[in-house]
Amino acid sequence: MPAARGGVAPVSPQVRLAVLGSVRAWREEREIALRPPQARAVLAVLLARVGMPVSIPDVLDVVWGPSVPSAAVNAVHVHVRTLRRLLEPGLPTRDNGQWLIRGSGGYQLDGGQGQVDLVEFRRLVGQARTASDGASAVASFRSALQLWTGPIAGNIDAAVRSHALFREVERECLQAACEASDAALHAGHGLAVLDAIHTIADRDLLDESVQARLMLLLAAAGRQAQALERFELVRRTLAEDLGVDPGDELAAAQREVLRPATVLSLAPPAPVTAVRPAQLPADLPSFTGRVTELAAAMAMRPDGAAVRPLVTVVGMAGVGKTALAVHLAHEVASRYPDGQLFVNLRGFDPDGSLVDPSDALRGFLEAFEVTAAKMPRTLDGMVTMYRSLLAERRVLVVIDNARDAEHVRPLLPGSRSCLTVVTSRTMLSSLVVTNGAHPLPLQTMSDEDALEMLAHRVGRERIEAEPQAAAAIIRYCGGLPLALAVVAARAATGLALGLDAIVADLAATHGRLDAFAETEAVIDVRTVFSWSYHALSDEAARLFRLLGKTRVGPDIGLAAAASLAGVSIRDVRPLLAELLQATLINRQGPNRYAMHDLIAAFAAEVAGDDGGPAHQAALHRLLDYYRLTALSAERLYYPGRSSIEVDRQPPPLEGPTDRDTAGAWFTAERLTLLAAVREVTVLGRADHACHMAWSLTPFLYQLGHWDDMRTVLADALTAGADVASTDVRAQISTELGMVLIELDLYEDAEPHLVNAHALFGSLGDGYGQARVSWHLSYLCAQRDNLAEALVHATDALAYASAAEHRGAVAASLNNLAWIHVLDGDLALAVDDAERALAIFRELDRDDGIANSLDTLGHAHHKLGDFARANEYYLMALQVRRNQGARSHEALVLHRLGDNQQAAGKSAEAREFWRQALAIMEMIGSSDAEQLRRKLAAIDPGHSDHFTVHRR
Repeated sequence: MPAARGGVAPVSPQVRLAVLGSVRAWREEREIALRPPQARAVLAVLLARVGMPVSIPDVLDVVWGPSVPSAAVNAVHVHVRTLRRLLEPGLPTRDNGQWLIRGSGGYQLDGGQGQVDLVEFRRLVGQARTASDGASAVASFRSALQLWTGPIAGNIDAAVRSHALFREVERECLQAACEASDAALHAGHGLAVLDAIHTIADRDLLDESVQARLMLLLAAAGRQAQALERFELVRRTLAEDLGVDPGDELAAAQREVLRPATVLSLAPPAPVTAVRPAQLPADLPSFTGRVTELAAAMAMRPDGAAVRPLVTVVGMAGVGKTALAVHLAHEVASRYPDGQLFVNLRGFDPDGSLVDPSDALRGFLEAFEVTAAKMPRTLDGMVTMYRSLLAERRVLVVIDNARDAEHVRPLLPGSRSCLTVVTSRTMLSSLVVTNGAHPLPLQTMSDEDALEMLAHRVGRERIEAEPQAAAAIIRYCGGLPLALAVVAARAATGLALGLDAIVADLAATHGRLDAFAETEAVIDVRTVFSWSYHALSDEAARLFRLLGKTRVGPDIGLAAAASLAGVSIRDVRPLLAELLQATLINRQGPNRYAMHDLIAAFAAEVAGDDGGPAHQAALHRLLDYYRLTALSAERLYYPGRSSIEVDRQPPPLEGPTDRDTAGAWFTAERLTLLAAVREVTVLGRADHACHMAWSLTPFLYQLGHWDDMRTVLADALTAGADVASTDVRAQISTELGMVLIELDLYEDAEPHLVNAHALFGSLGDGYGQARVSWHLSYLCAQRDNLAEALVHATDALAYASAAEHRGAVAASLNNLAWIHVLDGDLALAVDDAERALAIFRELDRDDGIANSLDTLGHAHHKLGDFARANEYYLMALQVRRNQGARSHEALVLHRLGDNQQAAGKSAEAREFWRQALAIMEMIGSSDAEQLRRKLAAIDPGHSDHFTVHRR
């Protein structure tokens, strides 16, 4: 059993989990009902990646596919909590437990041998592959295959089960089945695995490799007629379902069965020739980092648990693909005693010196001493000879810098005893689909790995002497190994210069690529990027330039990219796919794309003054998309909110359609929208800055992003001081005053609210004056001036009544009720709050309903009726959770804890406070420290835990 985090593992029930068939779980030999179905699907994902962290986006991709609902992230967390309680009843709510661990990389299922069937399967297969004799190997293979009881994760939704994640596990098991057959045949123990292979073959009649081995096993058992019947069944199925004839492997099995001495023909192959090529380039002596990628790749060796005879190492230029591939090759070379082959296909060299596959094959064949006289003259002939030579050998093949899948396909061995590692700047997706390749995408290095690399190159003592300069170098290089190597080489050869001098040089270039310029093309960052850029189509190259030149936020969505390019969403998809395939951008989530800082600098550089007016038009299209979509989303997100004077055109492209999709859009675009407000301000479009700031504020407020809200409103108000309408200035001043109160900046808040009140008065807007009076009342209450607070609250009700605005009347009543709670007039407080609640329910205004319920909870708490207070608070909590209003959810949880503590229920209070604290820490609430002290006071033994959690 895995050890519990943070201490000695407690004694816990024995748990077993299965995914090699139906997803099932047992505790103390009693099966657990895994409900609901989506929780079972989440468990299936974690089981398929057992022992490895699975990110939340990866879980969403597998379980929900391309259409991820806005509540899906929360659903994952809920399902994991459900699974934890099923596996470990009695586990405290916030405890990770021993099985489903939450870390920075996502969730990870920990399971040892005998506890998770896939782990045990891999152990047995690995044991079979390293067995000293054939009988032992067959016994281990047989035990492994007995664990595979049906289609992988067979009891989850078929659409989820069709994901590549489960297909990979299926391929792993099929490979083991093929190896088990071969081992049994060669050892003369075919009957030991015949039944298992027969069952596996019956599941998929189109898998010719398994069908061929079943035929040979049947023939070896003296059941030749059944073997030929199987061939005929598979032949008909292939013809009817796919319209194809049996492939070479199945046809060869038929010929073998028809031979009179079939059993004798299944003896082990003759020993291979003594020629053992050793073509690998030297490994980097200073290779560092990439621990996760190397671990994944090492699992693909034939002696490992998961056989992947083809690995594609893909990523942007300069990310270290060749270095990783060569290092990996050296790490596993001893497992391939029959030789190591290497070729650089020069897929992106600028001079067009692409290595033809036939030339690469000729070199491989010559390495095995195939003479010119015996060398085939055609590509097909060379492919056939190459695959025949490698068929019974264990050879490692490294193919570097392939341009695309077709460039590399002729060089792939046909034998599963060989491992092929391919590097490319393109994604090589078709090799994954048609050849079962395991993709190993490389991202930029983490800061820790980059620092280690820099220390190796320039000396650890220099890093320790100038840690801030070292951190700055890593930041300027953006985690790109090539850029880091260039800078490190300069630092290493200029020992007289301190690292701070290198940083000064980098800073002087202002983000341009001049900092990484070199005379040799292969290490000049600008030149290396250009090779990928020049391979693009004209349309994709134009979009690439626009993305770099008009970079507003950290990433961009699909509709925004279409607006930028001035094309439809349908037309922009293939352009983004081309940039993804070229690894010039990367996918950040469903329909979201990002560009590395140095690539963005290159894109902006090649754009230059690209079209002048055309570039400006593209930028305005993009900003108009953000503005118009934000205005539309704001109305969906907060339908009862007062409006501002603006021409509300529909969004130029598809946008949110309801509150959930509006919230999801704001969540995805938050950082970009904040940057867009600054951008339109710089462009002199102050009215647009005000519109965008106004649209953003309800979302920012609900989620507690108060610092962002303050900044964006203050910037917009400054920009629109002379050009924005009186109405817009009044509205933004009100919002700014409100958020300054939340930030406890009372002196700053008051002048904005007083100004807003005057502006609304000049417009004769009683509703606006009522809103400002609420905030002034709250401000006075925060200053303990309850008499003045009551005056403002009474004024607010008068303004709202005169304006005949029922929503404002209800809000004013609730505001009055709150002041009465504070001044002790609790009967009047309950009366006003109940009147407010009735109106809000009539208007179906969730925000007002939650506020009124909260006030009633607080009033009954003050009355000492803790049970009734608890009821109101729980109702308010449910509304806040439905809204996704995290800051308000934390506030209600805090009050629930206070109420339970006052009722003498410390355990319940502690749980509510813990939930509130988690949210407060996430949103950066200033109330977190106060709550942390409360928790420490009632639970001193946990004070260290709270401090660590805060960090």
